[in-house]
Amino acid sequence: MLLQDKIKKLKQISYEEPQKVLSMYLNTDHRDPEQQGGAWRIELKNGLKELADATQESSSHEEKNQSKTIRQKVENEVNEREAEKGLYRGLVLFGTADEDLWFSQALHVPVKTEFHWENEPVLDQLKKLEKEYPYTGVIVIQQDEVTVLETELGTLVDQSHYTLDLNTNDWRQHEGPQGNDVRQGGAKKDEFKERVKEHQQRWFKALVAKLEKRAGQRDWEQIYLVGEKNEVEPLKSYFNKNIDKTVPRNLLNSDADKILADVLED
Repeated sequence: MLLQDKIKKLKQISYEEPQKVLSMYLNTDHRDPEQQGGAWRIELKNGLKELADATQESSSHEEKNQSKTIRQKVENEVNEREAEKGLYRGLVLFGTADEDLWFSQALHVPVKTEFHWENEPVLDQLKKLEKEYPYTGVIVIQQDEVTVLETELGTLVDQSHYTLDLNTNDWRQHEGPQGNDVRQGGAKKDEFKERVKEHQQRWFKALVAKLEKRAGQRDWEQIYLVGEKNEVEPLKSYFNKNIDKTVPRNLLNSDADKILADVLED
């Protein structure tokens, strides 16, 4: 749980004067009615300007220098993230001018825009998000293929892929994202359809056994099932663990970010 470990470290950080930490929560959710037309850019500009105005009145020359440096670094960070992969629904950043502390994470969950300039990270909102979006296993199924995404705070932590081998009637695991070339032992899709009614119960039981073992090993706090209703509902019935959410949509061929964006949408 990489993010959880980082958050634990954040909770232990505190600096002596004149060292300051910028804590920034930026709502970049284009689906938010208040964020239409890229309103987050104005909020970012205003937040950094307020920081500049506040520190301009400081008697500490060092604090003024820190403020100037961190503002430029934040602008660079936001521009680079937006250009590379996008900002998703929210951006959380904690940083010092000398980058002794630098934590930046784009999230698939909404945040409320806030800026803080203190001697330690302001973590109230992050702690709330921890509780609302704990470590979760997202299981995406489509016939003989399953993608498992592990997410924390709406961020992808790990992923793997399972395919059903009709020659052995067992599920094979592949680590990481998979392309369209992954198929079960050369078996054809029409063969799968012919055999699914006869073997679905056994196949689903075998799959659930693997997934529940993984859930226990990785300390999943929630489980989401994603897929066509006629597959998700039978699969759900074989779980001993509680299923927190089902999403009746075929998303297997979508990339991980697209899946998380859809599944975690309020």
